[in-house]
Amino acid sequence: MKWYEHQIRGVIALGVVLALIPPILFLTPSLIPQKYPILSESGPRTLAVELVDPKGVSGIYFVAPGESLHSLCLRLGISAPEGKDLHLRNGMRIRLAPGKDGRSVRIESMDAGTRLALGLPVDINLAGFDDLRMIPGVGNKLAADIVALREKTGRFNRLEELTQIKGIKEKKMEKLRNYLYIDGRKANIMINSGGFVKSSAGKARKS
Repeated sequence: MKWYEHQIRGVIALGVVLALIPPILFLTPSLIPQKYPILSESGPRTLAVELVDPKGVSGIYFVAPGESLHSLCLRLGISAPEGKDLHLRNGMRIRLAPGKDGRSVRIESMDAGTRLALGLPVDINLAGFDDLRMIPGVGNKLAADIVALREKTGRFNRLEELTQIKGIKEKKMEKLRNYLYIDGRKANIMINSGGFVKSSAGKARKS
């Protein structure tokens, strides 16, 4: 069979094209910008905020320092609650719910499991036995001892009080500092549409 010059060129061209297909298919996904859900990328300076809205958007979002609740709602495309705006802080859980005088906002702290998964410390005065067991280096016995000491003293005022427990010395204490902290603020705060802030103590004050 006699091959003509144009046939040879065609075979060569086809071979080149077939040889280029695998690397093109391999590189194409990395060249196309990935579309991630809004506010889903964390970073060293981002704040992790959990939003719970039974009738709307719920999830954990990563925002820049200084972001407020109203600006978060605007970026998510949902209506912001009426009343005073508030600044977001790391590990905050915002629970939106209808109230007697409009849409209310309940400010809480994320549960311990969520905080630890995000690399955030847990409040030693709020963490339960099962929460403490999730901390690296804290087993059943140590978790039980921490809860027992807290029940005996009422609450921890300083993390250093943990050294009263057998098995927690300076080296162990330094490791636990990465996972524990003490929050002096109220755990639960409610803001209604009139701008009144209600703490867990039950007294309302104008914010």
